[in-house]
Amino acid sequence: MLTFPPDSSFLVQIVLFVILWIGLKRLLFDPVMHVLEARDARTSGLNREAAVMKASAEQSAGEYERRMHEVRHRISAAAAAERAAAHTEERQLIAEARQEASSRLMQLRETLAGEAEAARAALGVEAHDLSIRMLERAVGKKIA
Repeated sequence: MLTFPPDSSFLVQIVLFVILWIGLKRLLFDPVMHVLEARDARTSGLNREAAVMKASAEQSAGEYERRMHEVRHRISAAAAAERAAAHTEERQLIAEARQEASSRLMQLRETLAGEAEAARAALGVEAHDLSIRMLERAVGKKIA
């Protein structure tokens, strides 16, 4: 039963509780708290280090992407220049080929025209000789 004012056993219990509390604090609570604080510090430190590494990796990735974009741009510009040069060379070769073909065609036309004129002249002489022979046969005597 509870009595007021408390008797001496209550005071003994309070003193024993305080002694137990101090003993447990020094032997158990403080070392456990130190271990937990050290663990938290390591974890926080690792988290900070991981954040720094992540930021560095992101920066490196950004730099890599920028460089790749520059390289791709240079390559595409070089390819465009090569295509333009090839296109220009192709047009030049086609123009030269057309010029050569035109020149060759003109030479062939001139040659054919000369041969046709020579053939006409030869055929004219032959036609004249043939007509004289036909006339000689028709008449029955030699003409000229």
